Amino acid sequence: MKNKLLLAVIIATVTSSTLLLAQATRSSEAQFKAAQHEEEVVGDLKGAIELYRTIAQSGDRALAARALVRMAGCHQKLGNAEARTIYERVIRDFGDQKDAVAMARARLGGANSGARATGDRVVKAGADITWGDGRVSPDGRFISYTDWNLTGNLILHDLVVGTDRPLTGNKDWSVGNAYSSTFSRDGRQVAYGWRTYSQPAFTNELRIMSVEGAGIPQPRRVYASDEIDFFNPTDWSPDDKSLAVLVTRKDQSGLIAIIGVQDGSFRGLKTVGWRGPKKMFFSPDGRYLAYDLPANDAEAQRDVFIIAVDGSSETPAVQHPGDDVVMGWSLDGSRLLFASDRTNAVALWTQPVTDGKPRGAPALLKPDIGSVLSQGLTASGTLHIVRDASTLSLQVAPIDLEAGRLLGPAVLENFRSGRPDWSADGKQLAYKSTTANGLQAVSIRSVESGRVRELRPALLYINEPRWLPDSRSLVVFGRDFKGHGAIYRIDAETGKASVIADADLCRVQVSPDGKKIYYEVGRVTLGSGPQRLFEHHLSSGDTRELFTRPDGGGNVELSPDGRFLALVVVDPKTKTTTLTVRPVAGGEPRALFHVNHPDRLEGYGGMSWTPDSQAVIVVNATGDRFEPKDLWLVPVTGGKARKLDIDIRGWKALGIRLQPDGKQIAFFTGQDLREVWALENVLQATLAR
Repeated sequence: MKNKLLLAVIIATVTSSTLLLAQATRSSEAQFKAAQHEEEVVGDLKGAIELYRTIAQSGDRALAARALVRMAGCHQKLGNAEARTIYERVIRDFGDQKDAVAMARARLGGANSGARATGDRVVKAGADITWGDGRVSPDGRFISYTDWNLTGNLILHDLVVGTDRPLTGNKDWSVGNAYSSTFSRDGRQVAYGWRTYSQPAFTNELRIMSVEGAGIPQPRRVYASDEIDFFNPTDWSPDDKSLAVLVTRKDQSGLIAIIGVQDGSFRGLKTVGWRGPKKMFFSPDGRYLAYDLPANDAEAQRDVFIIAVDGSSETPAVQHPGDDVVMGWSLDGSRLLFASDRTNAVALWTQPVTDGKPRGAPALLKPDIGSVLSQGLTASGTLHIVRDASTLSLQVAPIDLEAGRLLGPAVLENFRSGRPDWSADGKQLAYKSTTANGLQAVSIRSVESGRVRELRPALLYINEPRWLPDSRSLVVFGRDFKGHGAIYRIDAETGKASVIADADLCRVQVSPDGKKIYYEVGRVTLGSGPQRLFEHHLSSGDTRELFTRPDGGGNVELSPDGRFLALVVVDPKTKTTTLTVRPVAGGEPRALFHVNHPDRLEGYGGMSWTPDSQAVIVVNATGDRFEPKDLWLVPVTGGKARKLDIDIRGWKALGIRLQPDGKQIAFFTGQDLREVWALENVLQATLAR
């Protein structure tokens, strides 16, 4: 009897301990999800760090290792050196947690990354950083970039004190915008391209201004021509007398040119395709120019070349089936730095060079730098690059439209994707995805299994894909490797792309019977030019213009029954924003719902029709950044608009999509971020080889 009683006590104790352990595990998992929410949705990195720190002290080694990796990632985004220490701790103390250790090693640059400097760090992070079209000053004090989000101004960021100073005087985009900037070798001036908005055409010019002093400096025009669409200055010659400029002509062909800083003298050096080099760098002696170009007109991969500035010679410096992009020169000109994905990661390599020609084999310098976007080297040998640090993620959650609430938590579908589209049967999500080296693809995710297939059509650029009703193919605007823009049909199995119709940059939508497509052409921001909507019949090829919005506006959404178009109209005079619908067959638009500024409807994709075409789900956003505030259901035929009982704080107004049966909603959370990384001692490590 005593033995039975003892056994019962032991069983009860073990059962109780098991239950307590399970409860603790569930509690820790809930904490982990809360920390992820703070990091990815709320964007409070410091708050997330404290939550991850608490989880890391739990007895669950697997969860603790995961929390430490996430905590280090937060420190990395904040530019804190503590990130490296935490990654090293994971590798040292959690050898049994293989996934976490692999992630920590990858973040550190690999298990054998002895050449990687411990000082590699984030020097600036934010959504305002552009995709590598600026430069670092030779002394490492400043970086230049264009504010593509709000004003179009050229910005000077002080890396020491962390301040930003506009170098151009835009209040908004109505006047023009800067693009592609580079510092002089003495660091006192910056050259940049400038586009002026004028109707019926834009004008472009190459400008130079001083960066010394305070306030808005006076620019000086160096060169302009009616035959040129863009000026992309990429480097100053060592004597500061010339600029290496990628010029884009009206016919979209490219030209590598040398332009005199003082007299504006223009000398074409080499005609290239419309894609042109990503970057160009003068050799330290000023005799050569290194640049990258696509290997041919049918591939995205690039090779690196060296051309004599006097035009006397041109030599391939790096040729490989991988994607190779020039990053800079060593101070003595003996080695060329380039990024390559040949090892399945974007790594930094060096190629020995003598008299403008390659000598010997390239050597691996850093196994994973995560970007091909160089902002140049400083005089001390620190390489600056721009990396994608976006936490934008596509989420899917069950929804009850009648009750106006979500029926459960959202499920992460994919990181860093473009605006999605559901297949007609609701079983697949298609979206654009982009790799670290900038190559684009169409990804298709199975909602049931979570499996993702990646299609790589022979297109350099892809806009938002839309399903055809058969769920076997998609339509998308894209550009081929020769720069030709068209609307393409993409086979959902093979990825093969075929032209449907020639078009300029546009968004495409499909009629419910799959016989017609609709596409918008022109500017989609208020006051920046006309926006036109066309209807194209796939069988006959006939195209008709439905309407023109003289002052631009936001995206237009076709109803599921194909009868109506929903669009947002912003009236700056009355300071109101109105959701309207207009019949596809013709007729006057009808206002459904409006709000006053500063609360206003997001006009850039923040709406989705209900499956029965009887209402529009629309995001009411506030402020210049279009922060989501409320989600409204607006009936089309009678009835009052009603606010749904859904907390959309942390959502992005861009890209909400209802499943065809209305049972799930897709949306985005997180932040669109880039980071400028300083990779220290690159030059010393290069010269040591």
